[in-house]
Amino acid sequence: MIKLKTLAVNLGMIFASLFVGVAIAEVGVRIAGLEGLKKMPESTHAEFYPTFHTIPHPVRGWEYKANVSGWWTSEGKAYLEFNSHGLRGPEITKSKPENTLRIAVLGDSFTSAVQVSYQQTFVAVMEKELGKCADLKGQKVEVINFGVDGYGTAQQLLTLREKVWDFQPDIVLLAFFMGNDVTDNSRQLENNHYRPFFVYENGKLELDLSFRQLSISQANRYMITTVDKLPTWLINNVRILQIIKKVEADQRKRNAARYFENLQANNFREPSNSAWQEAWKITDELIGIMAKEVQEKGAEFKVATVMTPMQVHPSKGWREGYMKIMNIQDWSYPIKRLQNLGETYNFSVIDLVEPFDDYVAENPVCVHGFKNTTMCTGHWNATGHKLAGEIIAEKLCEGL
Repeated sequence: MIKLKTLAVNLGMIFASLFVGVAIAEVGVRIAGLEGLKKMPESTHAEFYPTFHTIPHPVRGWEYKANVSGWWTSEGKAYLEFNSHGLRGPEITKSKPENTLRIAVLGDSFTSAVQVSYQQTFVAVMEKELGKCADLKGQKVEVINFGVDGYGTAQQLLTLREKVWDFQPDIVLLAFFMGNDVTDNSRQLENNHYRPFFVYENGKLELDLSFRQLSISQANRYMITTVDKLPTWLINNVRILQIIKKVEADQRKRNAARYFENLQANNFREPSNSAWQEAWKITDELIGIMAKEVQEKGAEFKVATVMTPMQVHPSKGWREGYMKIMNIQDWSYPIKRLQNLGETYNFSVIDLVEPFDDYVAENPVCVHGFKNTTMCTGHWNATGHKLAGEIIAEKLCEGL
């Protein structure tokens, strides 16, 4: 009996010491102002880091929040402002002003471009440069940014149907990112399943919204941390647990980035298996549907190719070494495929890769990357956006 009492006392002292230690550490991290990550609620956008400007959407999975603003500093640095329509950019009316050419730009994070100020985005540069186009004969130009980070072609098509037509565009431009737009459209290849997919049923593409029934843990295997298994109230009230969650989430994000890099290389070769064959087939058909719907509305449809950082890395030796390591066979494969698709569906493709390549050959600089991340990686910086906006504007002006 005495031994049991002694054991109980010892255990009690151990737990009391642990509690006091945790309490002291908790006070310390709060005084120091250290931040972590809170637990995400179920049934919301499956992101590693919840953002102030992103909210759930029942059809598209997520969208941008209307009338919010704040700083983005994770990659680059920019003060973000979203208008009353949940679009990045200045306030606009749905009704098109007289004597105005309106261009709607659909895309992903390269289009929303939260890494740079709005005036530095290729969308804003396009608008400014097109204002100089003599063939417009004094017509005003409005370029509207419908880009949302993480969107694939399926969500861009749904955005076209649900949102774009309210603004009566004359031209719809799809900014196609060759790094992951194809995998975003495939349930087999994409990690984040908290999104709509178009799937084949009896040989026909049908919209699948089953993501609505997914829990976060089912939605993305790279996102859930060990801490997330604890009760929400505990995580969201204990700063130490939030810090531990952030450390693990950062590691998982790095693991996901490595997986993504290996997956990305498959975009630059003929489809190697049935999963990739289907992913490309779905993507081709979705773009074809988009082109047809735009043309039926009396507007023009165009595609611009957005490249990965390695496609235009300023060091050709680095680029060639990367191609060898990743077994990349043809950087231009997606472009050729899109151009062939354009011939079928009667739309033009604005290839940004070649002029970007020419630019970095003469000016060996990184058009991707930022000082607070790594240069020549990630998204376009201000140089990349300026170049893209000028090229697209020039090509559009030639076609007016």
